[in-house]
Amino acid sequence: MVFDIEKADLLLYGAIDMHAHGYPQFTLNMPGRLDNYEWLQAADAAGMAGFVIKSHIWPTVGEAYLLNRMDGDARVFGSITLNYPVGGISPLAVQIAAESGAKVVFMPTWCSKNDIEKGAHYVDRMRPYIATIDDWMKGKTGLTVLRDDGVINADTLAVIDLCRQYDLVLGSGHLSIQESLKLCEAAVAAGVKFVLTHPLNNPLIAATLDQMKEIAEMGGYIENVFIGCMPMHEGIKPKRIAEVIEYVGAERCIMSSDAIEAWNPKPPEVLRMFIASMLALGVSEDDVYTMTHTNPEYLLGIS
Repeated sequence: MVFDIEKADLLLYGAIDMHAHGYPQFTLNMPGRLDNYEWLQAADAAGMAGFVIKSHIWPTVGEAYLLNRMDGDARVFGSITLNYPVGGISPLAVQIAAESGAKVVFMPTWCSKNDIEKGAHYVDRMRPYIATIDDWMKGKTGLTVLRDDGVINADTLAVIDLCRQYDLVLGSGHLSIQESLKLCEAAVAAGVKFVLTHPLNNPLIAATLDQMKEIAEMGGYIENVFIGCMPMHEGIKPKRIAEVIEYVGAERCIMSSDAIEAWNPKPPEVLRMFIASMLALGVSEDDVYTMTHTNPEYLLGIS
């Protein structure tokens, strides 16, 4: 296949990254590749339409508000991740975030029951900096969206309803795929836009093609991220992502960076590499445009 490198740059123009980590995450001593203002500058330089700032710790609505008042064409969207520091699966935290401009709600990540049971690797990263983390986590089994009988719990239903009221995107975070299937069903039934985040992450999610297809058929979206393909990460093959797109359909997928660590390229470059890799693997330009422009615009309500 003859690959035109300029096509990747052109497709990055106007793209939206739905999963962009900010800095700091939990300590100033763990540098990211860019701080949030530098992220905005890089997005503008690439001609991107915008990005969603995600933090594992705090709502990012304040950063988004300030960045959107600065010079530049790229738009920044705030989010909240429902980990212990914001009260867990807290309807109050979600409503305050929504009233402050949040557009995306991520279910628990490192505080989820699934994450803790799969090794609590993010806690390992926090341990050198946060001296009390082990004492604080002692005895905590993690957060789940399900009651003991497997039914969606009351707080999660309240969060879903708030997402409906405020037109917020609901992301699965680090929930297990079994939880996400039930959460997607409840969210879509309520008229909420649902995204299954990084389903190829192994061992955290490790969703099968059929499980991803089931999410899509219910009306949810599949978020593929390129960071898992980068060195020091999970070793996901770009070809595997292309297989997901072919099996699920680009109309139900989005492409994001999920870039966080200092050893990665700048996030817009990660997304450009993602675009270029998919084109090189035979994913059509129209499909890439759908996953980087059309679907994120719809999810964020800006189409």
